[in-house]
Amino acid sequence: MFDGIILVVEDDPTLQMVTKMVITRFGYNCEVVGSGEAAVSRDAADVALIFMDVGLPGIQGGHATMMIREKELTERRKRVPIVGLTGHAIREQCLQAGMDDYLQKPVLMEDIKRMLDKWLSLPKAG
Repeated sequence: MFDGIILVVEDDPTLQMVTKMVITRFGYNCEVVGSGEAAVSRDAADVALIFMDVGLPGIQGGHATMMIREKELTERRKRVPIVGLTGHAIREQCLQAGMDDYLQKPVLMEDIKRMLDKWLSLPKAG
């Protein structure tokens, strides 16, 4: 039984609700935070995957990802897969920031399922 948390970092309340509903429909526990700051400050010990909105107010998704990667290194924690969510086709920017993958908005249910299957079926390092 999978017991990790899927963390969704999204500032739009409607997208928060829809994304959480889709993830829980697939049988996963989901938590939503509304800012990059909240994502960086959250203890990631139980997080298995992060869906990170790229265009967040304040600390943007790319910068939040870099900060999470830095925390993983300094705290010697496992690397959590981060999937960027963006309204623009900026794959290279997502990958350069330390994200592992990305989905272009609007994100479909099958896109989320594909990412869950892809990143949660990999052997865990760390």
